[in-house]
Amino acid sequence: MKTIFFDLDGVLLDTEPLYRRFWMEAVKKCGYEIREEEALSLRSLDASLSRAWFQNRYGADVYDTVRETRKQLMEAYRDGNPIRAKEGAKEILRDLAEKQICYYIVTASPLSRVERYTKDAGLTLDPARVISTKTVSRGKPYADVYLEAQKIAGCSPEESIAVEDSPNGIRSAKAAGCITVMIPDLTQPTEEDLQYCDHVIDRLTEIEKLL
Repeated sequence: MKTIFFDLDGVLLDTEPLYRRFWMEAVKKCGYEIREEEALSLRSLDASLSRAWFQNRYGADVYDTVRETRKQLMEAYRDGNPIRAKEGAKEILRDLAEKQICYYIVTASPLSRVERYTKDAGLTLDPARVISTKTVSRGKPYADVYLEAQKIAGCSPEESIAVEDSPNGIRSAKAAGCITVMIPDLTQPTEEDLQYCDHVIDRLTEIEKLL
């Protein structure tokens, strides 16, 4: 029996358009410019790599300031616009639970944000089944968080299926030896991205065909 690891943002929650929007707005509010494709490259990216990207891009250590501004903008928006689940998210989690198929959430978000956003979206997740990159040395695209997830789940790499939407996420999962499934969200995979994908599917409900 396989263990499924779901990324959260862009897979179960429809948050990636918001992150893209508010990264761009935060950068502008802090007096800089950023292109859409640059904002998209930050999806699930390890904090140290993000910090280095901002340093190289703007010639100043502005990452913390921009990130805090992004958080404030997004939370202000969320006050009147609750986070929504992706199509099929509730159904796939329900079906897996009914079939007693083990799954975990492997995310770049801290647990506190996971709890807030999943509550908005009407998803019920056991905190013990949420593995955050904040608990390991390095985030995505490094393998650390998926190696930790395999350890917690007690499964081998060949027994683990990782479901991701972003290039950084799919690279992290493949580096840990997972069977990788990409559900493209804001962008389609490039030829390079496809080297890290065992499967590319259109929607969450197709996952059960892979089990």
